[in-house]
This record gives sequence, C-alpha cells and structure tokens, in this order.
Amino acid sequence: MNLISAKDLSKHYGEKILFEQISFGLHKGDKIALIAENGTGKSSLLKILSGKDVPDEGTVVLRDGLRIAFLEQDPELDESLTINELIKKGNSGILSIIREYEQALEGQTVNYNEITHKAFEIASEKMDRADAWDYERRLKEMLSRFNITNLEQNTGTLSGGQKKRLALSLTLLDNPDVLLLDEPTNHLDIEMIEWLEKYLSTSALTIFMVTHDRYFLDRVCGSIIEMNHGKIFHHRGNYSYFLRKKS
Repeated sequence: MNLISAKDLSKHYGEKILFEQISFGLHKGDKIALIAENGTGKSSLLKILSGKDVPDEGTVVLRDGLRIAFLEQDPELDESLTINELIKKGNSGILSIIREYEQALEGQTVNYNEITHKAFEIASEKMDRADAWDYERRLKEMLSRFNITNLEQNTGTLSGGQKKRLALSLTLLDNPDVLLLDEPTNHLDIEMIEWLEKYLSTSALTIFMVTHDRYFLDRVCGSIIEMNHGKIFHHRGNYSYFLRKKS
C-alpha cells in the first residue's frame, strides 16, 4: 500500500542545489534510512514530506487520511508554556481525535438525537483506529521512559536534550501511520536507545529516518535511500549490506 509518493522533487538553497528531480515512494511497513553527506538536504527533504516546507519543484502526494508525525532535529517548543500546558494545547493528530470525541460525547449528552449520535459513533471509531483510549497511561509511561518527570517545569528552562526527548515522546505517542525521524537518538542514553530500537524495529510503523547512529540504523531499517550529488539511489537491505555493496 503506497502511503507517500514524492515525484520530481527539487530544492535549492540559494544557488546551491540540494537535490534535483528525485522521486520515490513510502509503502506501508517500510523502514527506510536516508543516507547523505551533511548539508545536502536530508532535513529539508523530511520537512517537505511532513508538509513543513515545500519543494521548489515537484509534488508530494499523500494517501487520503494519512497521519504523519515528524521529529525535527532541533524541535521548536512554545517556551511560554509548562510541559503539561504544551501537551494539552498540542495539535498532534491523536489529541485532535480525543478532543473531537470529547466534544461529540458532550453534544450527545446535551442534546441526544440522530445527528449527535452519528457524530459520537464516528468519533468513537476514530478513537479505536488511533488506539487513543489509554492515551493518559501511555503518556505517563512514555515521558517516564525518556526521563521527563516534572510536568510543571517551563519548557523554556529545558536543556536541548530534554526538549529533544520530550518531542520524541510526544511524536511516538501520536500513533501515526508514517513516522519521520531526524536524528532520533541524539541526547539519548544507552538504555533509551536500546528501548527505542526495539520499539521501532518490532512495530508496524512506516518509518523514514535520518541518523548518524549507524548501529541503530542497522538494526531498525531494512532499506536505504542514498542521496548523492542531488540524486537518489535505492538499496534493499540494512546499512551493513549498503556498505558492502558500496565497497
């Protein structure tokens, strides 16, 4: 099942060509690593796929209803909020589904009729598909896993590592169809990396990832997209296989 189709994408930074006329697709269950030299557009490509940036040329087509979660290399958080306020005001996909369910439940309670009942049924089905019923439990578990414990702490006082771990926790909690990860192991200790490796490698998530952690990449991803001189090359197999093939 094709989830994302990128066709003839080009991106320039001033006069520098990051990539030009590249095409590829992400299919359900793919776990792909993007390999390229620094400064050649890896993060730019992830932002384009997530919808946070646009290509200079080309198109990205998403499957209807596709839910994408994107972990940026340097996450930007609203530093005027506490962690708890940030979570509650977040615009992640799963939180939107929960809010829709709460509104439908309130509407049915205030004025029960065929319309409000149908809205409640639709919202409940979305909760089922997103596995959102136990969100609060999973939230506490995930934050604890990445050593985020004081939810009343202002995000402006967090270190760069704490911000990255908080953003990673919320990205994983979103239960997306496609997970875009930019350097996910930065600021993680060995125990956290091992847990994340197992979580991603055994999940049914579709993953497109950039990382300099070659051991992590080797254990999680089964395909490589190499970007070289603005073009891309596909390699079926993990990073060790890619290195043997390159040599």
